[in-house]
Amino acid sequence: MPAQTGRPLLQPQTTQSTNPAPLKVTSNFSPSTSGSISAFEKAAQQMLAVTYWFEPIPAPGEPYTAKVRFTGKRTNVEGKTQGGDHFTHDETVTGIVPGSGPISVTAKVRDINPGTWDVSARILDPAQAEHSTRRSHHRPSKSSAAAAALGSALTPEDPDRADTWFWRRWAPSVDWHQDIHTGFEAFARVPGAFPFIWITFVCLGMVVALVTQTLLLAHQHLHLGPVWASTLFAMGVGAIGAKIWFIVKHRDEHRFEGWCIQGFIAGATPAAFIIFTVVLHYPTGTVLDASAPGLMFGMAVGRIGCFLGGCCVGMPTSAPWGIWCSDQHVGARRIPTQLMESVSALILGLILLLAFLTRGPAGGAYFVAALAAYTLLREGLLRLRAEPLKMRGPVITIVATAVLLAAIVFSIII
Repeated sequence: MPAQTGRPLLQPQTTQSTNPAPLKVTSNFSPSTSGSISAFEKAAQQMLAVTYWFEPIPAPGEPYTAKVRFTGKRTNVEGKTQGGDHFTHDETVTGIVPGSGPISVTAKVRDINPGTWDVSARILDPAQAEHSTRRSHHRPSKSSAAAAALGSALTPEDPDRADTWFWRRWAPSVDWHQDIHTGFEAFARVPGAFPFIWITFVCLGMVVALVTQTLLLAHQHLHLGPVWASTLFAMGVGAIGAKIWFIVKHRDEHRFEGWCIQGFIAGATPAAFIIFTVVLHYPTGTVLDASAPGLMFGMAVGRIGCFLGGCCVGMPTSAPWGIWCSDQHVGARRIPTQLMESVSALILGLILLLAFLTRGPAGGAYFVAALAAYTLLREGLLRLRAEPLKMRGPVITIVATAVLLAAIVFSIII
């Protein structure tokens, strides 16, 4: 999901680069499997999620880059040691903001033998970072002064901040405990991200949207049975649209794991319009207007899932109003774009609800106004996201503004 210009992003990479590259996590030893694997095989494959916590340099300054090296060996080896019984894995973190507080770096190491592992991590000094292809299967020595200048490892005794207290216990640094066990990625402990939390909040948001729509339609004395079935069908079409939108948007990176709210709206809206107008002969404008507040409330709930699930994150910041969160790989103090979008959707939903209850439906104008207003809010927030904005220009903003003004005028004069 888009957005940023200017400062480099806080983003892990596996190769040194002057420009931030899309995240690509690989181990630097020969994998035990060959060829490409399917998403199902990847999900069924055991891996190791290991985290390193450190404090960036405190002095104000420009964002900088540091490389973290993870070294591990399997402790429950029986017989001869194999290639999958040890690893050395580097993570390059670009755009570290000085003085931004604790940072966590999580590496997901694959193609290793399942079992119990002893893992350590450290920040490499610049000279070592240049020769990071050298393999080492032993616990590294103390960091040099050059490496220490890039940040200092956090210890369990270091003072906790309110927004990292829980996460430092949920996924502690590898040096704080001895044995780490392999497991499935879906259950991996990553600072700033709960397993399955995103889908939980999305489903909860759909329930909130459906309940709100039901109450408003009951207020209009409409028969609810066909509306429920049609709304659920439209939501299913919207889910397909959300997945297709994400795949098309990220086709160059060959990503398939995410969903996009734009695709949901683009799929669900025409599906609902066709069903209510052509099939059921319902007052489509009334149904859409009754659906608008619930749609906004549902998105307000869903964005909390994004915040707790590690997606749609904002740019890193050292500002005191920043909130610590993670993109499932790097946790840091960031602009809380998910929470800002959640609050914006909630306020917009309350305005629509008040308008519907005081003035009644407006022939679909509330629904159109909701989409236009949300688009404008989202366009602003996308520019605060850590993911680069791929589509630029004022066209979307101009069109959304014109549609919003037209919908407001129509709702007043109808």
